[in-house]
Order: sequence, then structure tokens, then C-alpha cells
Amino acid sequence: MSLGRASSFARCCAMANVVVLLASCGGSGPSLTHAIGGTLAGLTSGSLVLQLNSGDDLKLSADGKFSFASSLVEGTPYQVSVRTHPLWQFCTVSNGSGHVGAETTEVAVHCAEAQATVTTLAGSGTEGQLDGDGLSAEFARPRGVKVDAAGNLYVTDTRYKLIRKISPTGTVTTVAGSGGGGTLSDPFDLALDDMGNIYVTELMGNTVRKVTPAGAVSTLAGSGSFSSVDGNGTSASFNQPSGIAFDTQGHLLVGDSQGQKIRKIAPDLAVSTLAGSGVQGTGDGTGTSATFSVPAGIAMDATGNLFVTDFGSHVIRKITPLGEVTTPFGTRSVSGSVDGRGNAATFSFPVGIAMDASGSLYVADSTTHVIRRITPDGMVKTLAGFAGRSGAQDGVGAAASFSTPYGVAVDASGAVYVADQYNHRIRKITPTPAP
Repeated sequence: MSLGRASSFARCCAMANVVVLLASCGGSGPSLTHAIGGTLAGLTSGSLVLQLNSGDDLKLSADGKFSFASSLVEGTPYQVSVRTHPLWQFCTVSNGSGHVGAETTEVAVHCAEAQATVTTLAGSGTEGQLDGDGLSAEFARPRGVKVDAAGNLYVTDTRYKLIRKISPTGTVTTVAGSGGGGTLSDPFDLALDDMGNIYVTELMGNTVRKVTPAGAVSTLAGSGSFSSVDGNGTSASFNQPSGIAFDTQGHLLVGDSQGQKIRKIAPDLAVSTLAGSGVQGTGDGTGTSATFSVPAGIAMDATGNLFVTDFGSHVIRKITPLGEVTTPFGTRSVSGSVDGRGNAATFSFPVGIAMDASGSLYVADSTTHVIRRITPDGMVKTLAGFAGRSGAQDGVGAAASFSTPYGVAVDASGAVYVADQYNHRIRKITPTPAP
């Protein structure tokens, strides 16, 4: 054998040894990985969270194509599921499982509107003031309702001038009023702070009261006279204050219903007028150049915009942080129950209003006995109840009925609570999957 041939043979043997060594160590080159993705359709508001197997979460806030950040090794199994549904929608996954063979783009996620299932959370339907569990308790014309971070519900119970509390397990107790702390006059609506204090508007008492966690009641602002004068604390006056809510700076905003104004109470108790001239009307404008008819309920969004139910003119007003007042929903001075977008919709003496985490508004339309929902794109829809039909029926959507609903509140899961005034009950509207 020649020297050249021997060298070539040696090189081949050396290469073979390397291959054997690599094989013995498990080396076979880099593993192939592929992305998993697909398309989302039907999302109307908020966001959903998808999960790939048990580790990769993907938050989506708009329809369109998506892809998970993690790629999977070829041949491994994959499973795409919905970890968190958007509020008032339920989403399903098609083509969401298999074994990775190549880049996957055919996962299909479709979201559909939830149905509104109405149940009675508390109240026997008999007008009274008995504490108790769920349906054994009694209410007498509840008006305002708010839910705290722990899931406790607080209710203004007007006939017997009480503040009631409903625990997450359904136990009803009296926290202020007769038998539960200081005396109240005519509680209408309430707001809650992070320290457990309750702030209550007294409609005919013309004051804003404060109730401590111990049940002690004091007057925060308002002299008690029927007027609408700015000032500090009890030197200021209100004219039938109604809705109340905190803004993002810790001010209390109050619907001064017969003063035709929106008032602001600062932490130092200075009371000022945020919007409204004091002359009854429906004119848009900035600050005190705008007019209101009978401002009632108040809700605040995360960016500081204020939404007000204008009871007397059957519309929803919006006030920006700069004080600009517009009328985005409802037809001025037209009472009705027409669903539609923006000003094409109609309301009938709206009172309570609340906003969920996705930016949807919920409105108690009192004289048509329905609960309306306004999605972030401006569409007004009847969520529960049948317009013009009063009753106390639990059920789904239009099969349910209310009797002059006044207050609404919404919790983190999207469940809506209703102060069903003349049924003397607290109702709960839960999003459930449509069949």
C-alpha cells in the first residue's frame, strides 16, 4: 500500500471513530423546532389568555393571527387551550392539539357572546329588614349597590334607611342605620374606599355621609339645605345628591340631581362644581357651560373619564378629565329601549351605571325594567329583561324580569349585581356559555 493510500485510509478511519463517538454520546445534530400559532376571531372587547401545553401563556386583545413565543421540538405533543376568557365572551379552540411535524398555523380560536343568566342572590321578595342567609333575608326598596375587592356587596336599603352587606357566601347583615350604627336619612347610592369606609349620598337629606368599618356615621359634606352651593364640608350644600363614585385622584364625584350639576369633594373636603351650569338642559360643553337634566348614576373608567346617567333626558353623558361634556349614548329627550350604536340607541330613565375591567358599561334602565350593556365600540344592547315587562322571574336574557331596577355593580369576573327596587331583592347576572 502506498503512503498516499495509507494516509487516506487513516483519515477515513479517524472520521468513522468520530461518528461512533458522537453516536455514543447521543449527538445527532441540532433538533428541529417549530412555532405553534393560528387565528383568533370574534373578540369584541377585553382580552383572552391562551396557553400552550402548561407553560407558554399568550394574551390576545384583537382578532387576527397569533403565534406562541416558545417553539416546540419536532415530534412532541402540543395542546392549545383557553386559560382566561374575555369578560362576557367564551372562546373555543379548534385544531388545537397534535404532534409537532412542521410550523403549525391552523389553530383556530373563536369567541362568542355569553348569555346572561339571572338569579336571585338575596332577598325573599317580602318587604322588610330581616338579616339572614340569601333568600331568607329581607330588603325594602334597595337602590344603590357596590362590590368590594373581597367580593362583599354593599346595598343602600331605603325604606328602613339601612346599609346592608352581603358576604360572598350570601349572608346578609346590617352595617349602618337602625340596629347597625348611626342614623341615616334617605340613603341613595354609595362608594367604597380601600380602608373599608362607605360614603353614602342621602337624597332628601342633601348630604354625603361617611360610615366607618365600625359602623360610626358622620356627615362628610352638605349642610342639609336644598341648594347647590360650593364650600368646604358641611358649609357646602347639595340638592338631592344621587350617584357617587371615586375618581382616579381620590376625589368623590357626586351627581347633584336637582342642582343639575356634577360636584367634586376633595380629600380636604373642599366641594366644587366639576360640570353643569345649574340650569336644567341637555347641552354639551366644557365644565359649567354644559347643562344636565337630572344627573343620577356615576361610573369612572381607568383613564379618568366620567360617565353619568342623565335620568331626565334619557341619555348617558361623558365628562373627560378636562371637563368636556358630551352625549355619546342615547337620544336626547326620547324615552325608549331601542338597541343600537351610540345615539341611535334609546334609554328610559336610566339610573345605575357601572363599568367592568374591559371598558363595557352596564346601565339600569328603570322604567323599562331592563339592564343594558354598552361595549367599548359604542354598541348598546339589552343584556337581561324584556323591555316594558315588569316581574321577578329568574332566567336567561329576555326570559328574566325586574321591577324598576336602580343600582348596578360589576365584579372582577364580570358578574353584574342589580338592586331590584320593587322586588325587594338583589339579583345577580352571570355570564354563561350559550348552548
